[in-house]
Amino acid sequence: MNSKTTLKKTGSFLSDNFILVIFFILLVAFSLLEKSFYSASNVIEMLLRVSITAPIALGIMLSIILRGIDLSPGTTLGLVGLTVAASIQDGLPLGVALILALLVGSLIGSLNGLLISRFNLVPFIATLSIQFIGNSIERGWTKGGLPIYLYKNSGALADIYRTSLLGVPIPIIILAVICAFYYLLLEKTVFGRKLYAVGFSIKGAMNAGINVRFYHFIVYLISALSSSVSGVIVASQVRSGQPLVGGSFLWDAIGAAFLGTLMSKRSVPNVLGTLFGALLFSIISSGLTFLGLSFYWKMFFRGFIILLILLAAAFRKK
Repeated sequence: MNSKTTLKKTGSFLSDNFILVIFFILLVAFSLLEKSFYSASNVIEMLLRVSITAPIALGIMLSIILRGIDLSPGTTLGLVGLTVAASIQDGLPLGVALILALLVGSLIGSLNGLLISRFNLVPFIATLSIQFIGNSIERGWTKGGLPIYLYKNSGALADIYRTSLLGVPIPIIILAVICAFYYLLLEKTVFGRKLYAVGFSIKGAMNAGINVRFYHFIVYLISALSSSVSGVIVASQVRSGQPLVGGSFLWDAIGAAFLGTLMSKRSVPNVLGTLFGALLFSIISSGLTFLGLSFYWKMFFRGFIILLILLAAAFRKK
């Protein structure tokens, strides 16, 4: 094999796997700059952050399959957390609080679904409107943004985030179950095949007898329920209901969903790629924190790394 062939194959490999290459470069760079980056506690902490971001990203991934977007998970997460905290503060059992939280998430998802499937609103505008309305409700509910703290009665809720099963934290187990659900739904069911068909061509799907409106409705409902799970985990982590906390996870989740699309050779949204994207964002966030960068510079370098990935994707397409 001559040098030109070797270089060509190497270039082809780097082009096809450029996100993986960037991923390993970041791993090596952060580990060299900070030796404790690979500590067990930090690895678990990164995975716990993924357990919050990934369910949101997977829900957004479904909307991307339909060539839409869901911008409301931030307010879903916040309202669900406030619902859980307020319910427990009022003396309700954790089980009842979780049911109420899921009902709140279902309501938001149903509103999104109806606006998009029944009234034909553009997903960007519809979900952004719900986000604004939800943020306003969060502020009004908490008198301007005051958290709903839980002190003595936060035990059962706090256990969700702090308890482990066979050494594996509960949120990571929940994440594994959610990923398995999404993978089976998209790859092994008729629903998944029809969903991709609707995303590929709405007109073609309608001609094939697929109920396009139903798929748009159910996708945004599932997305909201996924964000609801993240909302419960966050409430368990901070042992309180924190208004407007969802915004800190929303953009990482959107980025993870789009990176998952870039990792597919067919540029198709997929579960494993989205999960990997969430892990990549978690590593970037943790690494920049270890370097002691201020909040402003963390945002700068995070955006810079994302821009590099997008530019690499653009060059690969050319």
